[in-house]
Amino acid sequence: MAISSSPSVRVMLVDDLPERAATVENHLVAAGYEVVSRLPTASGLLFQIEQHRPDIILIDLQSPGRDVLESLSVINAHNPTPVVMFSEEEDPGFIEDAVDAGVSAYLMGSVDTKRVKPVIDVAIAQFKSFQSLRKALDTTRDRLESLSIIDKAKTLLINQHKFTEEEAHQQLRSLSMDTNQTMQQAAQSVVTILGKNN
Repeated sequence: MAISSSPSVRVMLVDDLPERAATVENHLVAAGYEVVSRLPTASGLLFQIEQHRPDIILIDLQSPGRDVLESLSVINAHNPTPVVMFSEEEDPGFIEDAVDAGVSAYLMGSVDTKRVKPVIDVAIAQFKSFQSLRKALDTTRDRLESLSIIDKAKTLLINQHKFTEEEAHQQLRSLSMDTNQTMQQAAQSVVTILGKNN
């Protein structure tokens, strides 16, 4: 059974060659994608993304400049979106900067209409995988930070009030429930208050 692309995949096309852009758009539409915007330059890219909320951005510019990468960095930080960039730029430093700015797939040369669908599919899959990893990393970092603060609070309670570790933990749990705070918030309060006496 053939699986067709969902028409809900919204594509923004940034291409400085109108004829090529029109051909690519026709292929995208034929493949089941919705082209929400076709831009001749990356000027005003942030505004356009805010307006159209694409699911993926395809960029094919003769010479993508640093301003394009800066815009992509802002997008990656505030509204992560998969980006495919086609470019003649072979400088490894530029390619590295492009990936750091949030480019999911960087391909040498111009967009090939026959390859555009698999490229989009791979870029979206890679983007989702990266976002899952980033989320897992953030969750792990938050958990470690929380455990570190709780451990610090327990140590202060043990040292200053001669509690056992179990009693210190119970004290934090009670404080958390009494003040309607998370364990981390309660621990932070203890660290702030008792830490001054240390």
